[in-house]
Amino acid sequence: MRLSTILWSVSGVILLATGGARIMAALGDRETQILRQVRAMAEAVVDHDGRSFRRFLTRDYIDESTGVDRGDLRDAFRHRSERLGVEFDSATGLDFLPAETDTEGEDHATVRVKCLILRSQDAGVPEPYWALEAVLDLRKERGNWKVRRSREVNHDERGKA
Repeated sequence: MRLSTILWSVSGVILLATGGARIMAALGDRETQILRQVRAMAEAVVDHDGRSFRRFLTRDYIDESTGVDRGDLRDAFRHRSERLGVEFDSATGLDFLPAETDTEGEDHATVRVKCLILRSQDAGVPEPYWALEAVLDLRKERGNWKVRRSREVNHDERGKA
């Protein structure tokens, strides 16, 4: 084997390893993927009919404290009269919590979300409505992180932000 063949082979392996590492970094680790999904979910709240928000929930989604499911949320978004907005700070708005059960793993995660929900009536100036805090159990389905269950939601704080 010639020296040039060996050098080209080593160079090729190094380029493949570097390129693969960059591709994986672009895709992000689990925490980065979840942060992106939570940001996108916060942006979807602004959507008036709620169709885009619904894609962030699993089919068996439930809020443990109220019993609200995916269909209930869809109806609530569809029939609301006010406009909602979300202020979500990526640095302080998401905490990853340790696994509670053995089912947590690569395709499950638990996070605490904190954000400010803004509300405006008839295209008025948005006003703080709810300093939302919640624990979300997420599951990865078809490559996307979706909320399976919400709990410890401060529902009684709505309208007091």
